[in-house]
Amino acid sequence: MNVTFQENFNELEVKLHGEIDHHCARGLSDSIDFKIKRHRPSLLILDFGGVSFMDSSGLAVVMGRRKLMQSMDGKVELRHLCGSPKKIFDMAGIANYVIIKEEKYESE
Repeated sequence: MNVTFQENFNELEVKLHGEIDHHCARGLSDSIDFKIKRHRPSLLILDFGGVSFMDSSGLAVVMGRRKLMQSMDGKVELRHLCGSPKKIFDMAGIANYVIIKEEKYESE
């Protein structure tokens, strides 16, 4: 799992690349929490565009970050959901808890 962070004013964007499973979920959560506590954003953006596989531990990663952001009056937004992340999040009804940013493509 490779993670890159980008801080923009009151936003923290986390770009995820690779696989999210129970082996890396704890370390991923810890590294995101460290950045949240340091930057104190009002919006945490989790970009799943580079995630090739995710099991249910990815759901725990998101919900844990949501709880932390709520404690700071912040919000969580998920972007570029497809494949296994989208299936798991859809089954869990994640849209009831976080913002889902759907990408709109213009037709030619």
